[in-house]
Amino acid sequence: MLLANYHIHSDYCDGKNTLEEMVVAGIASGLTSMGLSSHLPLPFPNDWTMKEDDLEDYLNDVKALKEKYAPQIELYCGMEIDFFIDRQDISDLAKSVIPRLDYTIMSVHTLGKTIGVEVSYIDESQQNFAQGIKKYYQGDNQAFITDYYQGIAKMVNMFEPDILGHIDLIKKYNQNNHFFNERDRWYQETVKDCLDTVAAQNTRIEINTGANLRIPGVGRYPSDWMIPEMKKRNIPITVGGDSHSVAGIVFEYNEAETYLAECGYQEYWILKKGRWEAQPLGV
Repeated sequence: MLLANYHIHSDYCDGKNTLEEMVVAGIASGLTSMGLSSHLPLPFPNDWTMKEDDLEDYLNDVKALKEKYAPQIELYCGMEIDFFIDRQDISDLAKSVIPRLDYTIMSVHTLGKTIGVEVSYIDESQQNFAQGIKKYYQGDNQAFITDYYQGIAKMVNMFEPDILGHIDLIKKYNQNNHFFNERDRWYQETVKDCLDTVAAQNTRIEINTGANLRIPGVGRYPSDWMIPEMKKRNIPITVGGDSHSVAGIVFEYNEAETYLAECGYQEYWILKKGRWEAQPLGV
């Protein structure tokens, strides 16, 4: 049984439940280690990340929950931090907050310019994603995808986050190969180049199980074909539900664990007493 989840959102950002409701659901699901990871405020207007004015309350609330539920579960304070391809950087706020966190998840959600109010997102809708590629890449899907994976690699090289979040988020609205075909050689080689970079750093790739709950058919992040490639490179893994509600705390965990074992993984990494440790699969 997988015993951890480090990708959990709440009503501090775009989640549906309170922090405490998510913690109680984690305990009820049998988790022994759990991280709360709201979306860090972004340096431009949006409706899905935490508000900067709420940041101190969030940090204090997580601290209080750690103490309250310490006899039942190990709780950790994290945040999901955005890397911006156009800036080749994270925000100044992120840099100031990181020392106060137990761990970091870093991800890419945007494309094109992130200055101003009309920011394009990878995962807001298929239409918004397509408009962003048209606006910033003249409709060249391959050019954007190459830029995306090179941006992921740059992010890992620069910051070595504890966890790399949903590495292939770009497939979220790729139903019927709308933007690209994952079987194409150029796509797989682009991904493998990114994995080579990740393998050289001290970053874990998360096995993110939550996509199917929100958009059935998307599958896990990373896609199944990528996991054997990760194993070849001995890339360490952790597990997260990308949980936006109590229903997503351990969503499709059993299926993920079975597939990881089929791919040759024998362990995943969890936080124990504040340190990352390898945990055998199937325990």
